[in-house]
Amino acid sequence: MDMDSPWLSNTNISSNSISTVHPDIMETRIFKLLDASALASASCVSSRLYSLASDETLWTNICNSTWPSTDTPRIRHVISSFPKGPRSFFSDSVTNPDTISTTTTNSSTSSPVNPDRTSRLISAVDIYHQKRHVFSKVVETESFGNRSPFRVELLDPEDTVPARIPHPVDERMMLELGDRFTLSWILIDPIRRRAMNLSSYKPVIVERRWLPGEQVHMRYGWVLYSGPGKEGSATEYVKFGISVTWEECQCGVMHVTGVSLDLEDMYGNQMSGKESLAIIQKGMEGIRGSVKGREEEGRRRYEEYMEMRREKILSVISIKEPERFHHSLYGAFRLFIFATLGLLLFRRFF
Repeated sequence: MDMDSPWLSNTNISSNSISTVHPDIMETRIFKLLDASALASASCVSSRLYSLASDETLWTNICNSTWPSTDTPRIRHVISSFPKGPRSFFSDSVTNPDTISTTTTNSSTSSPVNPDRTSRLISAVDIYHQKRHVFSKVVETESFGNRSPFRVELLDPEDTVPARIPHPVDERMMLELGDRFTLSWILIDPIRRRAMNLSSYKPVIVERRWLPGEQVHMRYGWVLYSGPGKEGSATEYVKFGISVTWEECQCGVMHVTGVSLDLEDMYGNQMSGKESLAIIQKGMEGIRGSVKGREEEGRRRYEEYMEMRREKILSVISIKEPERFHHSLYGAFRLFIFATLGLLLFRRFF
């Protein structure tokens, strides 16, 4: 724009001119058109704008448009109990969780880890294809067994969700699916009033499976660091894995037949309910990372986790192989002794 234009020269713009705008106009005509980032920036300008930009209706609409699964009576009630309502919930759900932060915060401000208090969790899941809403589901899990694996299933075995998406017929279409699908899995603790998003947004793996029929399997996830004191242990890093299974129907489009969440340690073993709840609580109370670049960060963490997992498994094999060799050598020696004694006895009596 020309800085010497007549429009600018004849217009008196002061830093306080925005204060003359009526609050109703700000809320109904201006703020409702802003996204979350712009609304948060506007709230930093002045105390008056902070008050206007903190309106619960504005942030509720942003949450509902970003995650349609939050537009249910149960979720709305839980979100309203958060410290700053939907604004706190949005901040929890859009940022990147990292459990390493819980160990660096002041112990006087951090709640003690108590898995028994986090026995009820709510999952709010949304799937998009090329920014078009495909699927939403809310599931509340009341309890998790101390020894049984941690796992959340969104669909019953007989349930399917139709989607107007062509089934991939070649590898090119398979690769395109990875760029076109996004998934959000928000795990909510209604007791502690915290939430975190466990998805990489875009799948880290897209593969075709042939048993028990042709399927398209997508894998999302998020890797968390368990904190100091866990170095070298099986839970030094843990991976939340989200699996989405698609099957082809007779009309040539795909149906969602399975959506699940689990938690694995460094060896790929599923963690128990009690262990998982402790990790989840630490993740929810940790300081959050950058909002941008979640897809790249999720893929980077996943690839590093898989490499560390491979190295850890190989190190265990390298340690156990000599032990197996000695056991097999000892067994062969015993077999040789018994065979020799048997041969001597056979010759003596026959």
